[in-house]
Amino acid sequence: MKKDLKKEFKKGFKTVGYTVESRRIPREFDNFTIVHLSDLHGEVYGRQNCELIRKIHAAKPDIVVMTGDMAEHGNRSCALVADLCGRLVRRYPVYYIFGNHEQCMERDERERFLKKLRALGVIVPENSWHSISRGGAYVKLYGLVMPMAYYKDPTRDDYVRGIRFSAEDTGSFLGEADPSCFSILLCHNPLYFPSYRDWGADLTLSGHIHGGIIRLPGLGGVLSPDVTLFPRYDGGHFEERGKHLVVSRGLGNHFLVRIMNPPELVTVTLKGG
Repeated sequence: MKKDLKKEFKKGFKTVGYTVESRRIPREFDNFTIVHLSDLHGEVYGRQNCELIRKIHAAKPDIVVMTGDMAEHGNRSCALVADLCGRLVRRYPVYYIFGNHEQCMERDERERFLKKLRALGVIVPENSWHSISRGGAYVKLYGLVMPMAYYKDPTRDDYVRGIRFSAEDTGSFLGEADPSCFSILLCHNPLYFPSYRDWGADLTLSGHIHGGIIRLPGLGGVLSPDVTLFPRYDGGHFEERGKHLVVSRGLGNHFLVRIMNPPELVTVTLKGG
């Protein structure tokens, strides 16, 4: 694993780069670059997000993925994110999955937002997959949107103590993983990475945890949105049993104040092992 921390912006957002190596990555996808955005929460970096877009262009991505909580309830938030997507989709394939905040919008608002994204040309894989081709080879990109009960939010009416999202549950939403190709999974909540891993995801991209909000040297993130202390998958690159997870610490904020935990834009570069 390689990690490259680049210069921080005045508003505190930085670019973090990871390299994911796997023998399952086709040689045609060597140096394939993914820009990963998550948890923007309606934040704006520069006029019409010009600073954010500038750094995305600088990364020269092959695709841009957004792993949820980019928008929140309210027309302004949805309009800002739709404008960002519209500017990016002119140059890159853009994939977007909903996080808990998009799922918690009023139904009509959520449907309008989804319709707008698709009208712009954004690919929104709701518990489905898309094939990405390059030089005659391909990988599959899956999008998982799990029910809110699995977010383990004790403040919600649908909270269920002890509930788990298993590899079998992943399969019930996505079908069987394709063992013949490298599989990328977009899923907002990284809590159940062992299940995604065992289902067959070679690379999972997530957000949600906000880096643990407060980060302590040597200990990592302190608090997750479900009020769990020291969450395991707080942010960064994790590898287990040959499978990879990259968790963005997010570009915005929703609760409490970040301490030693600036917002970040993530890039992921694929390398054949």
